[in-house]
Amino acid sequence: MTARVFVPLVGADGSGQQLFEAIAGATAPEAHPAKLVAQISELYDFGLYRVGQTVREAATRFCDVRRGRVWLGRRNARVHPWYLRISELQVGRLSDENARSAGLGLTLAAVLAAFDRPHGLVFATGEVLLPQDPAGLGTVAIGPVDGIRGKLGLVGDYLHRHRATLAGETVTVLLPTTAVDGRPLAEVEARTLARLRAAADDAGVGLAVVHLDTLDAIESLFGPFSAEPWISRRKALGAVAAVALVAAGLAGWSALAHAPVLISWVPVEDANARSIGPEATPRRARYRADIDKLELKPDCLDEQRQPVVVGGETVVLRVTAVDGRPFASWVAPPRFFIASVSRAADPVVLDAGLFRTTGAAAAEGVLTDAVAAIPIEATDDEIRLFVVATRDRTVSLSQLTEDLRSRLKGLEGAAVLATSAQFLKDRFDGQIDYQFKVTTDAARCP
Repeated sequence: MTARVFVPLVGADGSGQQLFEAIAGATAPEAHPAKLVAQISELYDFGLYRVGQTVREAATRFCDVRRGRVWLGRRNARVHPWYLRISELQVGRLSDENARSAGLGLTLAAVLAAFDRPHGLVFATGEVLLPQDPAGLGTVAIGPVDGIRGKLGLVGDYLHRHRATLAGETVTVLLPTTAVDGRPLAEVEARTLARLRAAADDAGVGLAVVHLDTLDAIESLFGPFSAEPWISRRKALGAVAAVALVAAGLAGWSALAHAPVLISWVPVEDANARSIGPEATPRRARYRADIDKLELKPDCLDEQRQPVVVGGETVVLRVTAVDGRPFASWVAPPRFFIASVSRAADPVVLDAGLFRTTGAAAAEGVLTDAVAAIPIEATDDEIRLFVVATRDRTVSLSQLTEDLRSRLKGLEGAAVLATSAQFLKDRFDGQIDYQFKVTTDAARCP
């Protein structure tokens, strides 16, 4: 928006009467050869650059106070850019006295443009006085100026000449509160103001004469000036809610993607068994050529009640698995592996392709119900079989085997079995194991 404020000029001796427009808009001028400040560079040729510096400081302070009231402070507040220029003058350059009296009009135009505030037809005269506080604190004051009687006469003449187009409109005239002698201006120029009101009435124009002692007082006329936030509370709350929703979604996805897999042994001999108990452990079996099937054998235990398997037999495993969290497999279905670690041989990790399903309908929520047969070499040994599950699709079987062998390098005896258990627990989302001894003495286990 372009803001326009009329500024009447009259010297103290009544000479040099003229009326010009202070114009503030968002279009930046071309760079001045003298590298002047762009906001006020076009005032230079008319002798207004010095007062323009005061105007720029006053407008900046006015804007900064309102920007500071915005949520999150000044950096979150924005006002519209403004650049000052004026309409053509009848004289080339203004005297210092006339230039100072243009301060209020120029400042008002800048402020109205910065806040994009509609304003109607406005006349203004008065000197802008910056606070004398060294810290720059305080309020911008409006000081008295000379030639008020002649300036009000210029306003009256303008209303008379343009009465045809101004009929029905309201014109605002802004003046200092006091005259140059310190008395109230409304009393000193009471007769002149009365003539101006008569001229306005004759032209059918509404007239509002407002006396200002500070720049902040313009809010009583134009309403509060508020800077617009770059990020409003509503937008911030919306962004926070969106981020929280995304974070919750990611957290939920991560929780499901890393949810544990609960693996349990199921009794091998009962294809319909669902109960889990001490008897639900892998079983030893022997191959019978006459029926071409594996025949389950009774459990065989040593003196410490540890299971024993005869070398050459087969260990039959049956496992079932469920999600540790509901719907986790919808996000990341698990993969299953079988790992075999012994005191005497290198560890082996096999894909769950060894498993075959039982053929029975799985219970609701059960991920798998499968059986695997693991042949046992005829060597006296102690073996620990692991069934593990992971939701990580990037796990490489060869790399996993290599890492496990590297971890066990240099270990012997029980340390091999214990370290393997910890290694697999750290790497997988679910784990169950079965430890047994291998004997070559068939007589021990009928």
